[in-house]
Amino acid sequence: MNAFFENIPLFSELNTSEINAVAALATTHHFNKNNMIVQEGERGDALYIILKGSVKISSYSSDGREVILSLLEPGSFFGEMSLLDQQPRSATVTTLGDTTVLQIRRNNFEHLLLKNPSLTMKLLTEVVHRLRRTSQVLERISTMDVPHRLYNYLQDYCNRFAKQKNGQIIVRLPTHQLIADQLSTSRETISRAISALKKEGIISPISNSREVIIDTEAIDTLLFSMQ
Repeated sequence: MNAFFENIPLFSELNTSEINAVAALATTHHFNKNNMIVQEGERGDALYIILKGSVKISSYSSDGREVILSLLEPGSFFGEMSLLDQQPRSATVTTLGDTTVLQIRRNNFEHLLLKNPSLTMKLLTEVVHRLRRTSQVLERISTMDVPHRLYNYLQDYCNRFAKQKNGQIIVRLPTHQLIADQLSTSRETISRAISALKKEGIISPISNSREVIIDTEAIDTLLFSMQ
């Protein structure tokens, strides 16, 4: 467990004894696919760190339409905003598959923040990054057509999750439905747009794998063409 915390950027500057203290505060919780971990509007009293699986962060419009703000994978955390301002949860977090999370209660986490200023700064930096990303999500929905929303999304997703192998950018993309929910469009529209990118060789499937190779330079060119 300690090795897991050491590899999380949020805790990377803590020493061994501090990592041990963090690990001692964490409790493990398991959730099945499509289970809600936290709900928008409810009282927030804990920080969660994803140990295994993945989740979606979403909010709902006045007409009940879901807008997915972000996808998080192992090593990512959520629930930090309610810890900082003690306000109700700002979004709903739902599992995308069987997921295991570590939970640290507010009182214990506040004690860690007071003892470790570097931890506080990293947490605040991540909060700012997420707010900027949410702002970008809303901006591209309101100002871009669907193809350019997709190009922007692929660029951001590759920056966050892709790996490089033999000079190629390889990533496992979410389902077309999940992408559509993040871009406020239909699954069919996203499927057509991704099929077009495959025909142009910008997205290349890898045999016997759910991963794909993405030509990020071509994506950049497509984005530049809208300016």
